[in-house]
Amino acid sequence: MESSPKLGAYNYRFGAIAGGIGIAFSMMLFFMDMTYDQSSVIQAIQTLIPASVALIAITTFKKDNNGLLALKQAIKLGVGVFLVAGIIGLAYFTLFINFIEPDFISNTAALQADALREAQPTLDEDIIEMQQTNTEKYFYISFPFILILNVILGIIVGLLIGLFTKKS
Repeated sequence: MESSPKLGAYNYRFGAIAGGIGIAFSMMLFFMDMTYDQSSVIQAIQTLIPASVALIAITTFKKDNNGLLALKQAIKLGVGVFLVAGIIGLAYFTLFINFIEPDFISNTAALQADALREAQPTLDEDIIEMQQTNTEKYFYISFPFILILNVILGIIVGLLIGLFTKKS
């Protein structure tokens, strides 16, 4: 009786691929001076990168498993790819904001403060400055939430892909 391929190997390999593509995309944005541009198109591309790689991981696993794929396996693959890509992405982002663009946090906080001033012109300046200070002070707290969001997206992507490709 043949055994099923190990999911972990697919998670690491395809998660690293997704993380690498995400880093290349981030570097492209940096060299095009679009680091601070967070348009919906850029955010969609940043989500589609691991989603596309997760699709490839799931279909490759299914092919390597003699055409068999359980929904549970598809979800695990989706979560694994997104999680590994997220960890690699956060490691790169930490290097980026500490060495490549050391003013990233303060620039981001200033951009958020400007957007707040524009959206609410009657808001007291002290409140805006407090928000800017808090953004700079607690920036790294967002990292665990980014990983949690990646896991949730991995569950959704794995579930959707699994529903269309499963065969037990």
